[in-house]
Amino acid sequence: MWTDTRPPAEMPKLFERGADVISLAGGLPDLDVLPLDEISAQLGRLVRLGGRLALQYTTPHVAKALVPAVADLMAREGGLADADNLIPTSGSQMGLTAVALALGSPGDTILTQTPAYPGATAAFRTAGLLPYAAAEDAEGLDPVELRRTVQELRSAGHTVRLLYTNPTFQNPTGATLAVPRRAAILAACRELDLLLVEDNPYGLLGFDGTTTTLFQALDPERVVYLGTFSKIFAPGLRSGWIAAPAHLRHDLARVAEIISLSPSALAQGALAAYHSRSGWDTLIDRYRDSYRERCALMADALDAELGTGTPWHWQRPGGGFYLWLRHRDRADAGPYARAAADRGVSVVPGGHFSIDGEHADGLRLCFSNVPRRKIAEAVGRLSAALTETPSEQREFAEVAG
Repeated sequence: MWTDTRPPAEMPKLFERGADVISLAGGLPDLDVLPLDEISAQLGRLVRLGGRLALQYTTPHVAKALVPAVADLMAREGGLADADNLIPTSGSQMGLTAVALALGSPGDTILTQTPAYPGATAAFRTAGLLPYAAAEDAEGLDPVELRRTVQELRSAGHTVRLLYTNPTFQNPTGATLAVPRRAAILAACRELDLLLVEDNPYGLLGFDGTTTTLFQALDPERVVYLGTFSKIFAPGLRSGWIAAPAHLRHDLARVAEIISLSPSALAQGALAAYHSRSGWDTLIDRYRDSYRERCALMADALDAELGTGTPWHWQRPGGGFYLWLRHRDRADAGPYARAAADRGVSVVPGGHFSIDGEHADGLRLCFSNVPRRKIAEAVGRLSAALTETPSEQREFAEVAG
């Protein structure tokens, strides 16, 4: 199996919890904002009036009733949703696997924005693709270095067709590529005949309500767009979509159908019903408010605990789910993550977001789901772990000394 190749296709354990563990690990949305009574009534009505259809297999298409909900979401960032070219997925993770299987061949190199979402690199490796870190500068992905890298890889005999990005409130850094840089990257992709894969779970979760124009809006024939309802509605429905260029629609749809056979008619019906009755504005605003407050609480606590005299630095994101800590001396953050776990707080070390160990000095903190009253306590426990020398490093120093 391709999963037997090195490096292995692994996912961090994000959603495990212990009795006294405060989890800053998994990117869970804050479902307290959902109007559950309203959703329950809509689901009950859907099952009562159309249950024989909603609970049955269905055709492998985005339901006609759901297309306006998708189009509404994409239009908020300038995107285009052509009903004929929408492919249903069970969230972005299935979309990533479908893209890798449909558009790549085993042994191909896929350029990847790093630090990278580990679910993406696991999907690529499982399909036999070889992730390769795309160079960045202070503004993000570097189009000049992109040209050089592709030319060097191709000269060495590698096949390079795809560039993967998570460009808005990126997982794990929270960074966003500016529109001029996006345009420059697309210009390089056209010159190099690269397809760009745009993975966009967080784009509508800017704390101030502003959005950034999608890559897909700038060049819909060059971009394969992955959308999901997991972060702006609920992940339990496992529903998302691919907005495909027309010339790739058949290949992507064929692979998606093989993976899932049939999308969930119940999930699509529930989402369509919610959008038709309530729209997205109120719910998205509630999510933004929740994440803005939690991010501020966590960033303020980090400033108080680690703001001076420590080797850790970070930037406050403008949206999304995550804060990204880096060690100024490039120390491996893995032992610090284990020390934090010993103190009852879980975080994800940067090695999980690496392709070849290049971000091992990072730690990802997720603020989206941790209870507000627990945030200061979690940061206090974490800071205690981050401001002492981990036992593994002490033991090494003693032996070396």
